[in-house]
Formats: sequence, C-alpha cells, structure tokens
Amino acid sequence: MDNHNGEYTDAVWVYWSKDLNRWNAKDKAVVLDGSNCTWSKKCIGMPSVIVVGKRLAIFYDAPGGDSTSHMGRDLGLAWLELPLSPPKQ
Repeated sequence: MDNHNGEYTDAVWVYWSKDLNRWNAKDKAVVLDGSNCTWSKKCIGMPSVIVVGKRLAIFYDAPGGDSTSHMGRDLGLAWLELPLSPPKQ
C-alpha cells in the first residue's frame, strides 16, 4: 500500500535483520493490507502473532470496508506458511 504519510494503521508490516541490535528501516514488507484483505480495504491494525503448527497466525483488528475509524472494529485472522523468508533483492 502506498502511503505518503508514513506507516500508520493501513497495513501490517514485517521488518527483518540479521543483527537484532542493528536495523535498516528499508528492510520491510507489507504482510497484510487492503490488497489482500477481503473485508477491510483501508485500515488494518494492532497485529499479534502466534505459531500454530507450521503456520503463523496473525490476529488483527479493522473497521471493515473503506472505513479508517478507530472505533467499532472487528477482529481478523490471517495465516502465513512458515518459515518466513525475506524477499529476494
């Protein structure tokens, strides 16, 4: 999702680093946003993750549709296959 105002609650992002003490803010990817969420197109937030077998469960909240409201949100669940790999550069 192209957000010119910086990252907010428009997506769930993942960052990666080989050194936990040194991070490059450019090493990131969108995991979940309006392009791959079927019910909330403009606002996704508050992610939490847990490993379930060989998958990663992502719990998140969102208002649904084109809303960006911080009130009246529902909970969503998305799945990623493990292991995760950073994109090829």
